[in-house]
Amino acid sequence: MTREPSSSRRLAQPAPLLALLILLMVAGGASVLWAGDLQGQEIPHPDDVVGFELGSDYNLADLQQLYRYYEVLAEASPRVIKEEIGRSVRGEPMYLLYLSSEENLAQLDRWKEISARLARARDLEPDEARALAREGKAIVWIDNGLHSAEVAHAQHGPLLAHHMATDESDEVRRIRDDVILLLMPQMNPDGHSIMVDWYRGVARTDHEFTNTPEVWHEYVGHDINRDWFMLRQAESQAVARQLWEEWYPQIVFNHHQHSPFPTRIFIPPFADPLNPHIHPLVVRGVNMVGEAMAKRFEELEMPGVISGVTFTMWWNGGMRTAPYFHNQVGILSEVAHRYASPQYHDPDSLPESIQAGSREVSMIEPSIFYANPWEGGWARLADAVEYHFVASMGTLDIGSRLREDWLYNIYRMGSQQIREGSEGGPFAYVIPDEDQWDRGEAVEMINVLRRGGVEVHRAREDFEAGGRSWPAGTYVAYAGQAFRAHLMDLMEPQHHPQRELYPGGPPEPPYGGLAGWTLPMQMAVNVVRVDEPFQISDEVVERAPVPATVAVPEAEFGYLLSSRRNASRTAVNRLQASGERIHLATEAVEVGGERFDPGGFIVESSGNTRARVNEIAGELGLRVVPLDAAPSATLVPLRTPRLGMYMPWTGNMDEGWTRFVFHEHDFQPDTIRNADLQAGNLEALDVIVFTDQGAGSIMEGHQTGAMPEAYVGGVGEEGAANLRRWVEEGGTLVAFDGAGDFAIEALGLPVSNVTANVSREDFFIPGSLIRTEFDGTHPIGFGTPEETAAFFQNSRAWEVHDEDRVDVVGRYAESDLLMSGWELGAQAHLAGQPAVVRVRVGEGEAVLIGFRPQFRAQPTGTYRLFFNAVHGAGAEDRPALLGLRGGMETAAPASDR
Repeated sequence: MTREPSSSRRLAQPAPLLALLILLMVAGGASVLWAGDLQGQEIPHPDDVVGFELGSDYNLADLQQLYRYYEVLAEASPRVIKEEIGRSVRGEPMYLLYLSSEENLAQLDRWKEISARLARARDLEPDEARALAREGKAIVWIDNGLHSAEVAHAQHGPLLAHHMATDESDEVRRIRDDVILLLMPQMNPDGHSIMVDWYRGVARTDHEFTNTPEVWHEYVGHDINRDWFMLRQAESQAVARQLWEEWYPQIVFNHHQHSPFPTRIFIPPFADPLNPHIHPLVVRGVNMVGEAMAKRFEELEMPGVISGVTFTMWWNGGMRTAPYFHNQVGILSEVAHRYASPQYHDPDSLPESIQAGSREVSMIEPSIFYANPWEGGWARLADAVEYHFVASMGTLDIGSRLREDWLYNIYRMGSQQIREGSEGGPFAYVIPDEDQWDRGEAVEMINVLRRGGVEVHRAREDFEAGGRSWPAGTYVAYAGQAFRAHLMDLMEPQHHPQRELYPGGPPEPPYGGLAGWTLPMQMAVNVVRVDEPFQISDEVVERAPVPATVAVPEAEFGYLLSSRRNASRTAVNRLQASGERIHLATEAVEVGGERFDPGGFIVESSGNTRARVNEIAGELGLRVVPLDAAPSATLVPLRTPRLGMYMPWTGNMDEGWTRFVFHEHDFQPDTIRNADLQAGNLEALDVIVFTDQGAGSIMEGHQTGAMPEAYVGGVGEEGAANLRRWVEEGGTLVAFDGAGDFAIEALGLPVSNVTANVSREDFFIPGSLIRTEFDGTHPIGFGTPEETAAFFQNSRAWEVHDEDRVDVVGRYAESDLLMSGWELGAQAHLAGQPAVVRVRVGEGEAVLIGFRPQFRAQPTGTYRLFFNAVHGAGAEDRPALLGLRGGMETAAPASDR
């Protein structure tokens, strides 16, 4: 059994004299077969291509070195095929390697077909499924590099690939015969380059254990592992196509490196709670793979293996959790020591126990889930690489041994989901095409489902369902499909169990801080659950198109775009970039007896305006209303807002996600650093956005000595004073969630955070959807639904101390606050409290949004709040907008104060 794939344990090479003898024999016509050693000679070891021993101290192979090795391996070995499956955000290729026997690789299309048919489970009888399971090959996915700051798994990939291509042991031969290994060398190529470049600059210095000062991805950093049901990022989308459209692997192994110290690796089984939508066979399969890994580690006398703590099977949206809802066995390993530099851990200084959720686990005494404690000593990159390698081999081994079971059980689960969904309760989710607040977001939600492999249909003709009539063009997602669990998990509210760290103690936070994520609520999409079966004439939807539009004729005055559509803001940005003049209607506009909400955008007619408007509206699926005369509403001309985004040196993912959303909608933000604020270089900006970040972190940043000098410190007193002066002179500051505390302090705002000093025992809302009301007559609330969900993650509510200066734009509901997730104390501490406020500061304004309105690009129903603030900052008549106060009461209802 192979333990460590380092250079010191390579396949034996022929001694020089023996190698010469072989050459002479071959030259003389003799037939010599020495498979293991011959293969070892012909196929270079990774160390020979990279130039150093993978896993050695202080050495990390960069992207080019890794990719070069995989290219050499694929060219040299008939057991390896390399394919490009997509591109990263910055344009780097993303490769997938297929490793198996030569005979299997010659029939890849057949194994893919069998895997897809069994996973989809439709029109397949049990006997035929069993025959396919006997014939097929287990498809096992193993990936590397998703979290770039965890450096060992990307280094283990070439060693695993080389071993699987060259080793001639009985075990590896069996695996090659039974398994198609889908090896993903690098899930986050851009992040890997960022991290390796950083480490090479700080290696062997006081800062060699630091993280990068920017997120290790163009946008999202660590959250690249939080994008697996929305699938917003290019990298996630490329991989999702392989998982749920192409290969449908039965086992998906996602490597990581955050094992609870001092353990050496976390592997399944996981901790409670369990999401009720996950099929029990998935749970059993996960546990079985984890135990097979654990057994292998103990056979190799590798200590420190822990299970059953911290990591759960509740949340959907991670690289290893989303597969659960697709009947796949998702495996997570968390290896210790995520650094290339070595560290020594004095055995006498190790903690005696760790707190793992509601349990205290001894690190000294063996226990059921920690049977062989690690005793301390040196921790090295080579150790981490070895643990990754053994975990991968353990997964491949059981993938091979239970090949037929994995194949048949994914069919068994899929066919059961189809059967149960076809019986009703629910039978389908009906998504109207036109009866939507924002038709574009309804289409996007459908495409989120499609990216996740969910089957969606569209009605060809009118039909009856759920006691209602529905027109042709209505979308229908039937529950009777193999991925029913994923569909229901995204459509239905979550009800997270109320868990305490100890009886009568504070709540036990859910893993990842998330309890609820229901898509229709986040995206403000009208979805109707229908429990009783019905029949319609329909067609399969591959990708939902943008809503159909009709080209408008020439208009004397201009063209109206609705304030309800997020895409209207995108259109405004594109039209302004092409030189068109835009006006903001501050009241409702009536055209031909039809009323359009306040905040509509009017494109002034001139020159080639009609052609540009029709072109952009067609691309975005926007309805355009021609205006032959000026409406009675007040019109405020808008110029392109000069937008800045504060980017700290602390790698703020919330900033990255916000930048992604801005780019997605064609805003062009400039990056603002601490030095810009300290120098007062703000006069070229109209609006600055501070995303969720604690006030202390914004003000102070990294402490002296914690990072290289260039990345130390925060905004500081001088920067805060300059920011205040800029706002007073007419600037707009927008602050999300925690950054609101900073804005209050820096600008001296007459607002306070009412949840600031409430104990967790009394008030706790982790990553949940909270019912919130908005004022659509206020410039910040233009186009926002009267009631929708706010994503609340231990977020904020405001108390107003000067009603003359403060407008309330949004308020948490007075009752029935929890829409999805988990809340404790919401009625007592949140009900009726202001959620979004605008504060006048001199000639400028501060907009405080007490939650994260763009959280991971999910809650599109609240995007308009910050989009409106940005576009409003470009108003030519700022006083006109600042003077509009909306109609929401400033103070909380008396009964809730």
